[in-house]
Amino acid sequence: MEEIWLLELLKGIGRLFLHPILYFSMLLAVMAGYLRVKRERRDFHVRVNSLFHELRSLLPAGLIAGFVLSLLFISIGLTIPLPVIAVIAIVTLLFGLVGNARLLSPALTIGLALLFVFAANYFNYEIPYFEKSFKSIDSSFFMGTAILLGTLIITEGILMIKNGLKDVSPKLRKSRRGLTVGALQTKRLWLLPVFLFLPFGPISAPFEWWPVLHFGTESYSFILVPFLLGFQQQIQTTLPGNVVKRLGKQVLTLGILITVISSVSFLLPDYIPAIAAILAVLGRFLIVFMHRVREGSAVYYFTPRNSGIMILDVLPESPADKMGLKTGEIIQTCNNIKVHNKQNLYEALLKNRAYCKLEVFDKNGEIRLVQRALYEGDHHELGILFIEKRDIHKREKAV
Repeated sequence: MEEIWLLELLKGIGRLFLHPILYFSMLLAVMAGYLRVKRERRDFHVRVNSLFHELRSLLPAGLIAGFVLSLLFISIGLTIPLPVIAVIAIVTLLFGLVGNARLLSPALTIGLALLFVFAANYFNYEIPYFEKSFKSIDSSFFMGTAILLGTLIITEGILMIKNGLKDVSPKLRKSRRGLTVGALQTKRLWLLPVFLFLPFGPISAPFEWWPVLHFGTESYSFILVPFLLGFQQQIQTTLPGNVVKRLGKQVLTLGILITVISSVSFLLPDYIPAIAAILAVLGRFLIVFMHRVREGSAVYYFTPRNSGIMILDVLPESPADKMGLKTGEIIQTCNNIKVHNKQNLYEALLKNRAYCKLEVFDKNGEIRLVQRALYEGDHHELGILFIEKRDIHKREKAV
């Protein structure tokens, strides 16, 4: 028995490398990095993170989340038919190509896949290559897919709260009045390898109480499925930490609601999983819509100031980063000289090539002093990205 389980476990791991989402996620991460670097160089003539930053951050948090979910799903015996896994992969590929990270919430990729397979089964649609597969899916498998849907939405919310601020990219955009303002784009891609059971194979139930959720099958086999989760929002009216945590909590609440509905679907009519999927899709769109309404109606936060220079972002490992400067802070003086733009700052830095002393208004509106010895080359670039106020006279003169 142990040898069979171990052999099937190894086969399940091998199936991961046959799954197209594994390679698509890597390609998408590299493409996201390329587009980000291209935009940052256009706006600021410098990149914040390397081209492969998104690729390097694709797996670490996803591996931990996938391991926890695998333990949960193996313990309850969550079984998903291969056609459902295939449709989830197809929807993920399409949404990733169309919307990059914006449309890669499990509420959409799994929710819409569940609705599609449910409709094909319920109305006896004949889908090419899937004619017999969809008709043979038992209703209990839809309940299992609904549980998978709710659980992954919960995971998305947790990852947003814990991990959503690690990839923030600055950008410049035009305000409604045509002025240049700053914004921050939060974007994350997570690849979660998760163990599930297929409803066929040489594995039989090792205990009388297992599986906890029975799907009408007596034999099983392992499959390690890569689920690609994505999150992307533009923030321009407040600091990103407040927004990402609020959105994460809303997604987490939605996931808990969908999981509760899915868990009790075994006691309710067969169409409850479809209702759970519809609520997941509508709920996720509602969260995005409410965020856009809030961003569209509030005052821009990252704008030029009459006094001082607002920090839009700080380059990693730069002198500014080592001095502890943060997004949203306002530099008032440099080496005891008041500054109003980037040129003022560099001129003040040149007053003392060996030392930098800044007076900064922090996020709470309190003044703090930061200082640091400068080494050769430091005074040319502190690593701060600014939102500068345009000089009207120079602009008119240029015109």
